[in-house]
Amino acid sequence: MNTSGTVTQPSAISGRGLFATRPFSSGERIARYAGPLTSIRPTTLDASAPVYGLEVSPGVWLDGSLDDNPSRHANHSCQPNAELVWHGEAEGAWLTAAHPIEPGAEITFDYGFSLAESLFHPCRCGTPECVGRIIARPLRPALRRHLRFSRPRD
Repeated sequence: MNTSGTVTQPSAISGRGLFATRPFSSGERIARYAGPLTSIRPTTLDASAPVYGLEVSPGVWLDGSLDDNPSRHANHSCQPNAELVWHGEAEGAWLTAAHPIEPGAEITFDYGFSLAESLFHPCRCGTPECVGRIIARPLRPALRRHLRFSRPRD
């Protein structure tokens, strides 16, 4: 466990997840998403390896892949209990509770992937709103329509 009130442990969603060890109130900062800023999009040579980069402004990326960033283990959910908020270069990015979170709950947020990105990232969150792909909430209705009309017909 670390001092932020979170612990990293195996997740039913994917790999390792970030879990609350204490209650969090709506709007409360949970943990900082730490890493260096770079103008180069973080990638990996292994296509199946996770990438922990987030674009904080056009062309500016936060590389969260360092071991001292346990927030990188927060998984995506189509019904997240947190959001990742960029507070500027001085304060950085923080996982913030979207509503009250109880101890033991997995801390999740919407990764906000585009339609193109979603094609390569299946979602395993298992929530009733899940469309089966990691995709930003505003794009989910379009993906649902696409999936409905792209099924083979009898």
